[in-house]
Amino acid sequence: MESDLIPHTASPVLAAKAVLILAPHPDDEVFGCAGAIMGHIAGGVPVHVVILTDGAAAGDAATRAEESIAAAQILGCGAPDCWNLPDRGLRYTEALVQRIVAKLQATGADLVYAPSPWEVHPDHRQASLLAAEAVRRLAYPLRLAFYEVGVPLAPNLLLDISAVSTVKAQAMHCFASQLAQQNYARHIEALNQYRSYTLPHDVQSAEAFHVLSAADLHHAHQLGVLPIRSRPLDRQEAMRIEQPLVSILVRSVDRDYLAQALDSVALQTYPNIEVIVVAARPGHGPLPPECGCATLELVQTPQPLGRSQAANKALNLARGSYLMMLDDDDWLMPDHVAKLAMVLQGQPNALAAYTGVSLVDEGGRANGQVFDLPFDAVRLSAGNLTPIHAVLFKAEVRGLGCSFDESLHHYEDWDFWLQLSQLAPMAHVPGVSAAYRIHDSSGVHADPGPTGQATQHIYQKWQDRWEPAQLQGIMRRVWSHQELEVQYTTLRGELDELRRALAQSVLSNEQLSGSYERQLRQLDEQGRAMQALTDTIAAQADTAWRQEGNISSLNHLVAQHQRTIADMLSSRSWRVTRPLRWLTDVVRHHVLGQPADKA
Repeated sequence: MESDLIPHTASPVLAAKAVLILAPHPDDEVFGCAGAIMGHIAGGVPVHVVILTDGAAAGDAATRAEESIAAAQILGCGAPDCWNLPDRGLRYTEALVQRIVAKLQATGADLVYAPSPWEVHPDHRQASLLAAEAVRRLAYPLRLAFYEVGVPLAPNLLLDISAVSTVKAQAMHCFASQLAQQNYARHIEALNQYRSYTLPHDVQSAEAFHVLSAADLHHAHQLGVLPIRSRPLDRQEAMRIEQPLVSILVRSVDRDYLAQALDSVALQTYPNIEVIVVAARPGHGPLPPECGCATLELVQTPQPLGRSQAANKALNLARGSYLMMLDDDDWLMPDHVAKLAMVLQGQPNALAAYTGVSLVDEGGRANGQVFDLPFDAVRLSAGNLTPIHAVLFKAEVRGLGCSFDESLHHYEDWDFWLQLSQLAPMAHVPGVSAAYRIHDSSGVHADPGPTGQATQHIYQKWQDRWEPAQLQGIMRRVWSHQELEVQYTTLRGELDELRRALAQSVLSNEQLSGSYERQLRQLDEQGRAMQALTDTIAAQADTAWRQEGNISSLNHLVAQHQRTIADMLSSRSWRVTRPLRWLTDVVRHHVLGQPADKA
């Protein structure tokens, strides 16, 4: 159906509690989503506008800022927050992602507008990536609405702006400096009118958006795919950033998964990356020269290479200060390289840093298992729990004798970590930011466990290299296993007992609370009955006093009242609620400062 490809109904407004608009330049916020802004303002929704660059490449920065302020007054929103980053110098970096995250948290926005990844201007595409990653990282319900300026997008939501199209035109004409160069206002009006093509006849103008939730973005990265594809970023446009070069080294047998692995590299927030893909078999398919902002080099081979041979070839070709291996069936999440590089930059004595990795099946679905343990040299001696792309290490380890053992067909990464750990402990960065795919075609899971042949090869290689202290540590760990197991069982029993006691306590409290509530209701009912009786007696007493010579009738009424009160005070319900009345009296006297009840 056509409606599966483009909406055939228009929405009156995008629901939100607070809104953040990200505009690469002064005017994009108006051209792309002025109608949406006015809809939010009319609904009492706070709107915060951030203009990322100064726009100086296409005019005077101060003039362009004044034009945005004038347009904001027409739309009814506050003056924009201008970050004044260089025009045509906007970069998808970890620092800028974190700044946008902080802005989202400060404003409480649950809806973000940003240019779509289909835009042609490099700043627009960078802003798209920045917004997508910032939204993905935040855990609370959050949506991202991509808008169109220079290139039509593939919409999943159309917004009817017919009623405010005239006001939008007024706001667009505030940008006189830009309209003098090109009649953007006419183009945007035509685009908005075209967007009504699939809508009812009474809709004359509409804005188009592609809306994604934070869960959509996170799920896409968990699966190693992109929800939408954008034009590649141009390396020639990238401003040189003073960050150490990171070499990502890919051993490839040209699996279909390779595109996902390279996509994940293209989305890294770290700004200075090169990718070297070493073909492990002849006839590898061609690859583009760039991967996002990273350069990409494909190294062909005339003959098949083993896993360690391909790894060493890539290792020797790497030009970066920091190196990372990435197999063609795995992938990285956008902040993976940045957070590991930050640790190596901040810890001069560290040679390697690693982080958590989620295990996924052949289709990319997480199986619930995660490798994210603190560094433990003894545990590393016993087995490998660190996938190869979890680790970023310094290039200088090559000069210290570290390389991949080409006699090993499996667990060559484990052997490499053992070499690194002989030089210095590996720094652990908690938190999952990569995925490790388990599937039969990889061939590395056929014979796992301590009795497997591949594991035995590692043990045989390293048993003669372990120092006495290392062997003692391994033995202590083995001999203490039974004792630790007993302690674990005991503590587990105590924990279960505490849970049962807590559950019983909660139940008892609920029952006690219910009992007190019933007693309060009874006391309240008795109080209302006493008040009604007192009012009746007072009225009768007044009547009796007015009747001359009727003193005996008054005495009879007083005696009757006293008997009623005596019966109530001797009742079971009055006795049961005595503690509650005492507590009420204490609160009245000590908390509220009222006189204590003497009754």
